[in-house]
Amino acid sequence: MRRVWTPLFLITLLAMLSAAAGSVVAAGWMPGLDVIWWAVILGLLAGAALAGSSFPSWTAHLIGLVYGFFTLGVIGTTHPDIAQQSADWHLRARLLFEKCLAWFQAAMNNESSREPVIFILVLSVLFWTLGYSAGWYFFRYRRVWHATLPTGVALFSNAYYYTGASSMAPFLLAYLFCLVMMLALSHLAEREAHWLQVRARASRSLTLWFAASSIVIAALAGLFGWQVSEFTTSAVGRRFLSQLDQPYRELVARWNRLFAGAAGSAGQNVNRYADTFTLSGPRDLTAEPVMDVLAAPARHYWRAASYDYYDGLSWRSTIETLTNLQPLDKNIPLANYAERALVQADFTLYQGSDSVFTPSQPWAANLSAQAVFERVSPSAVALVQLKLAVPLLAGNRYAAIGSISRASAAQLRAAPEDYPDWVRARYLQLPPQVPDRVRNLAQNIAAQAATAYDKATAIERWLRRNIRYDEQIPAPPPGIEASDYVLFELRRAYCDYYATAMVAMLRSLGVPSRVAVGYAQGDVMLRPEGDGRVWYQVQADDSHTWVEVFFPGFGWVEFEPTANQPPIERADPPTIQAAPTVEPTIPPTPTPAPAATATATPSPAPTATAEPPLPAAVTEPPSRQGLDLSRYSGLLYLLLIPLLILAAWGGLRYAEEHGLSRLPAVERAYGLLTRYAVWLGVHRERQLTPYEQAEALAHRAPQARAPVEQITALYVRRRFAPPDIPSSHPGDLAEALRAARRALRRALLRRYRPRRPSHGE
Repeated sequence: MRRVWTPLFLITLLAMLSAAAGSVVAAGWMPGLDVIWWAVILGLLAGAALAGSSFPSWTAHLIGLVYGFFTLGVIGTTHPDIAQQSADWHLRARLLFEKCLAWFQAAMNNESSREPVIFILVLSVLFWTLGYSAGWYFFRYRRVWHATLPTGVALFSNAYYYTGASSMAPFLLAYLFCLVMMLALSHLAEREAHWLQVRARASRSLTLWFAASSIVIAALAGLFGWQVSEFTTSAVGRRFLSQLDQPYRELVARWNRLFAGAAGSAGQNVNRYADTFTLSGPRDLTAEPVMDVLAAPARHYWRAASYDYYDGLSWRSTIETLTNLQPLDKNIPLANYAERALVQADFTLYQGSDSVFTPSQPWAANLSAQAVFERVSPSAVALVQLKLAVPLLAGNRYAAIGSISRASAAQLRAAPEDYPDWVRARYLQLPPQVPDRVRNLAQNIAAQAATAYDKATAIERWLRRNIRYDEQIPAPPPGIEASDYVLFELRRAYCDYYATAMVAMLRSLGVPSRVAVGYAQGDVMLRPEGDGRVWYQVQADDSHTWVEVFFPGFGWVEFEPTANQPPIERADPPTIQAAPTVEPTIPPTPTPAPAATATATPSPAPTATAEPPLPAAVTEPPSRQGLDLSRYSGLLYLLLIPLLILAAWGGLRYAEEHGLSRLPAVERAYGLLTRYAVWLGVHRERQLTPYEQAEALAHRAPQARAPVEQITALYVRRRFAPPDIPSSHPGDLAEALRAARRALRRALLRRYRPRRPSHGE
């Protein structure tokens, strides 16, 4: 490879890596991510420099490791969290080492961490490694895919899991453009090296032609790129992506625990309910539509999941999903509780979800779902969550049945407090980080409460009156337990912290409780025909966390400690029918899916269908916002025709002129004739003299006889005549070349045109 290529490849690789780094910076996971630019630039330069050295691989990598440690040390010690504590570089390095050691211990113990410098340092390690490996593999071994694929994986992973307002499309297009350029130019460089070895001439414009062809190919790829979305929305595509998504989601959950201070680690991707969620810092939710729900009028929560284990900073579900996960069907023996009603809700989604929303406690659904359950007795289980192997997408509709408590305050107050062992074992757990003043506060608030219900309502009322609602609170400092942080330090909170504080205080009093996540009911919109059901329009800012308290004989009951939500009234029983007395009006489809619904009582459940249509009076859900390129496919194909013609024309011109541009005019014209002679099969059997070649070409392209003979005569005169005999005028040569080119092109087209069968064939 000629050295003239090195700066061009270095610039292209740097642009590709910068696209990946820029996507992470634009995502805004945490302030101060700009330093990863330096990491990727220095990594690329180190890899390229060591690849061009004479060091063996192991020596070069050791030197690169030293470079990397120095780069990461500078990035870490100049971070504001460390630089503000000391001006001495030795103390900064020691402090950075201590933070790294503490983070590593938290990772080994599956604990939480809020060190922003570690998050930035980890990303710097990633991008320094990407830059170093790209420079090393390409400039040492000329392996294009080794240099480009890891960067693409990082870029596409960031774009897939980012849910903010910034657009990732420019970074993806920049990466794809650089990738195509790398492939094309590296191939050309290899061919030039080969031509140099065999002493073959190459055109100076070859690089320009290759670059132009690469741009055309990249444009065509971008033009058809949107059709990839058809694969991701198909059944095969979603099944393939779900297989890749499951292990990645567990990794993301652990990542969120270790980098709890990163923006978006807990609140942006609100419709992915992993096994863990972390109490994070400020949250900014928009009024973007999430779903429409059709249900009976009542106080509803659209529940997605619940969490039982609390470690002082995050919540986790300890139910083993590998052993307690099976397809939802009627054979699951569900536990029954008193004063509960089965209520159906019809959901129309505008955002995807990996869990099935249900009104209150999950009971059944008319789509293929996997039931996460816990065993409450030797013969019965309780559903905790309905997960989806393939996430639902915007526009999907389904019906779900939830079990809603109808118990009045008097009934809950009279509930016994002899909790089963499975409740005590899981729902009274508290971490040692909860300080005594949280327990003392709970005892003071509930001093006059005689029953579990009275204790829950007393704490609920106190939180609503004494903790101000604020979504812009900072995350708890390292080592500070979350409930203590909001109760005694901030006195401000949003739903995640309200629910955490209430559960922490209730468990300190011996009242089993847990947090549930999903959405508040949203805005109520009456249906036009007034059949008793209403629309609930749910938006992203209705994302919510609340408290569920267990009452023996009555099951799990919701409590609302968040101040900006209306209180739950239980003075009189809610006006909810006991259970659906007829099957929901979901007509069967011609090819119903084999999904089944779970039931433990004679109460009917919805008929299982792949996608239940809503009642006739309900309009179709609004279409997703954004540009639907499929509407303009005809126009795009029409615009594609001139591009294809232009690409074919450019390819033919390149094939004609390839390697001839440096020759004099007469030799270049004769070289074109020789090239067409090869394409038309003239030189198949033997080598020909110039005049024999001209006669053979004239036989295959009669219209080209005159210009071909003229060009051949000029070539013979130039090669074999004495120097004092003048050639013809340059204008004559150009005119003959144009005429010969037109005629030979038509002959070539006739040669490769498909032959029609004759009448007798």
